[in-house]
Amino acid sequence: MTVERALGELRRELHVLGVPTEERDVFWMRSGDPMLSLAPGLVVWVGAEWFRWIGERCRWRYHAVGDPAGAARLIHRIHRHPREEPPGGGGAAQR
Repeated sequence: MTVERALGELRRELHVLGVPTEERDVFWMRSGDPMLSLAPGLVVWVGAEWFRWIGERCRWRYHAVGDPAGAARLIHRIHRHPREEPPGGGGAAQR
């Protein structure tokens, strides 16, 4: 899956959950990979294999790009309740 497609699917899944995004929320890094800014302090980077973001306690969270719906559910939970992220990220891998 291309990063553009993964980003598009993640945005669609977030929209279904009530978190609409706009083109101005997408930024492109020098590497060519996009990042999606959802709220102050909540940015999702999209790579070839992983969605990644910084979760509770400043730990990186990773979720496979092949499951944008699963990533959207985890990100939505953080977006709505930033202090209630479950330990371990609720299914997101830690590295």
